[in-house]
Amino acid sequence: MIDSTAGNSLDAKAATILTVLCLIWGLNAVFIKYATAGIAPIFCAGLRSVIATLCLIIWMASGRIKIFSGHLKDGMIVGFLFGAEFGLLYMAILYTTVSSAWILLYTSPFFHALGAHFLLTGDRLSFTRASGLVLSFAGICVLLSKHLGLPSIQKFAGDLLALGAGVLWALTTVVVKRRLVAVVSPYHTLFYQTLFSIPILFLLSLLFRETPVQTLDGLILLSLAYQGVLVAFASYLGWFFLVHTYPVSRLSSFTFLTPVFATLAGVVLLNEPLTLRLMVSLILVSVGIYIVNRK
Repeated sequence: MIDSTAGNSLDAKAATILTVLCLIWGLNAVFIKYATAGIAPIFCAGLRSVIATLCLIIWMASGRIKIFSGHLKDGMIVGFLFGAEFGLLYMAILYTTVSSAWILLYTSPFFHALGAHFLLTGDRLSFTRASGLVLSFAGICVLLSKHLGLPSIQKFAGDLLALGAGVLWALTTVVVKRRLVAVVSPYHTLFYQTLFSIPILFLLSLLFRETPVQTLDGLILLSLAYQGVLVAFASYLGWFFLVHTYPVSRLSSFTFLTPVFATLAGVVLLNEPLTLRLMVSLILVSVGIYIVNRK
């Protein structure tokens, strides 16, 4: 096991960065909806990784940072997990509702916490922190419960795929913390993740016989740029800087804010109603995050 005690609790700077990251990821739900109106979902995820990889190459070249920094085997594992995660998520959306997929994807902090508890030293899961995770997850269930119903066999299959994506997200983060944090920079962690996810995503797109591009317009291209540059490059780089510094379980608790911000984005950008359910959800998620991270 490795020591992850550095920065044993989140400071104000980390909390602020995490909140901004969750806002970016929440808005991404809207931009994914825009982009996939003209680009096949899994193929779109592959394009996103291509854009992020190119941005990283330019960034590192401008700073005279070596493109490859060894530990390629671990990097390939992380890239495979990342590609498989988004492949499963986008496939899940083909079979189940987006709301069900979001709930099951955001079981990930539980798997983060369990993985950190057993595989990383200094990141133990106490009863109090577990209670905070449960409270935040309850907030997500409240938020999305109106869309849920008894699943068909097809929907159940989609739900399992979304749950698998949540497990892979957690596994990716734990592998990064255990295998890469001490030996490569956050730049290389993200570079390996995006680079080696590209063939996985395009292969999945081919296997599912997607029509890669159906139509293109300015909004679709802008949405793709948002996903590639702001999400997969800038925000994930920020995430990996945090992963390299702070305990995984404390970081992951903040990700419960993402579906809340996604719903708020729907209110602001898609004229969806602001409901009591949304406000209750935000309170539960916020209190849960506080419990997980209080000293």
